[in-house]
Amino acid sequence: MKKRILIPRTPLQRIMTLAALLLVCVPGYVRSQHLIHGTINGYNQRTIVLSAIRGDQQLPVDSVKTNREGYFRLETKNWYQPGMYFLQTDEDQHIKIIYNNTDIQLVSDNTTEDVQVEFVGSDENKLWYEYSVLKAETKAKKDLINPILQQYPQDETFYQQAVEAYNQLQQQLISKADYIYLKHSETLAARFIRADVPPMINLQLPYDEQLRQLKNHFFDKTDFADTLLLNSDVLTTKMIDFLALHQQPQMDMSALQYVFIEALDVIMKNAAVEKKTYLFALEYFIEGFARMGFTGITDYLSNLPHLNNECMDMQTLMDVERIAGAHRRVITGSAAPEIVSNDIHGHPFSLEQTKEKVKLLVFWSVNCPHCLLAIPEIKKLAEKWPQIQIISFVLSTDRNKLEEIIAREQLSWIHLSDGLGWNSTVAQEYMVYGTPTLFLIDEQNNILSKPASVAEAEAVIQLHFNKPE
Repeated sequence: MKKRILIPRTPLQRIMTLAALLLVCVPGYVRSQHLIHGTINGYNQRTIVLSAIRGDQQLPVDSVKTNREGYFRLETKNWYQPGMYFLQTDEDQHIKIIYNNTDIQLVSDNTTEDVQVEFVGSDENKLWYEYSVLKAETKAKKDLINPILQQYPQDETFYQQAVEAYNQLQQQLISKADYIYLKHSETLAARFIRADVPPMINLQLPYDEQLRQLKNHFFDKTDFADTLLLNSDVLTTKMIDFLALHQQPQMDMSALQYVFIEALDVIMKNAAVEKKTYLFALEYFIEGFARMGFTGITDYLSNLPHLNNECMDMQTLMDVERIAGAHRRVITGSAAPEIVSNDIHGHPFSLEQTKEKVKLLVFWSVNCPHCLLAIPEIKKLAEKWPQIQIISFVLSTDRNKLEEIIAREQLSWIHLSDGLGWNSTVAQEYMVYGTPTLFLIDEQNNILSKPASVAEAEAVIQLHFNKPE
């Protein structure tokens, strides 16, 4: 049965600092520019927070209380950047708006985007809201058709009618976006809409051809040179949707890293047309994937794919160092950061003085269930490959529990722990974001591999020693 391509919206989370995203405000008096005001019926004498949207971040910039009728009034400042903003309530509900150096007035019966909001005298927001409503309606109708496309016999007339209805819904939304851009291309809303609109899926083609065409044309209407897209969630959502196209069920971490790198290569090539966009994408993905433990991807990104290194100015060099510098120091092939410490028995240890051909460095915690499940696998690995050295670095402050586990599991390895937990300098130098994290280190103390699992570590060890099964 023919499959239909779905584009899930799974957020890829990361932490970015406010200073890296907002313009620095000049101290002293800041002149009011425009008004963001209106009425939210039923939301009386309660707080509203205005937050700027920067990728997947919501950064609060102002707040105000509504009056007894639900009316609020916010005066913008001259350092506000054009872009998307959220009006958030204390119930974490929100209304998305577009600020482009004009007044915004609205009336709403609620604070969620799926109810009617009326904008008064703000063409930017009227266009965006009109498009957003149509997009939501289109998605709801497509979701009703999905079961038919997945399960109904394709040789039946009803199936063909469902395909035609689905295609009509897609085309209606695309035509609406194209019309808005054609008639209102000078507006920020039109630029956001053009980049946001989902691409057309041709259901008449075989699944593999659908996927190929969709990947090839996914960013046709996305202008990576438009840096105002960074002041919204449009570009990040689009990039995550593109990554989702490459993911298949039952993929393990190694397979996921491979297909995500394939997708990221396309993204970074597109982003390289504008340095601000490139740096934004680099930071967004390198931090996000690092926290997920996808070290193969951070290695790839740390090599700055498609960035023209010959024409980087000093500021770009500084930004690259801030974003990727630490990751670049622990990529595969680089010298492993030195570890000088006493083991848990007080004996001195130095990584530089180790002589084994291969060392497996394991960062783990006594409170990590995945770590405790990995320990028996590491024991088997050590028994099968006695020529490797296991070095465990424990990111826990509970010494009693650590000694209990070592005794119970009979772990005759080198165990290091500086007692600082996640504040450990060693963990920070190795860019450890989660446990367990594994490093294979060669005889010259260069990073041989950063395996995602014990099984992957064994595959690298076997290849390194060239030993057949």
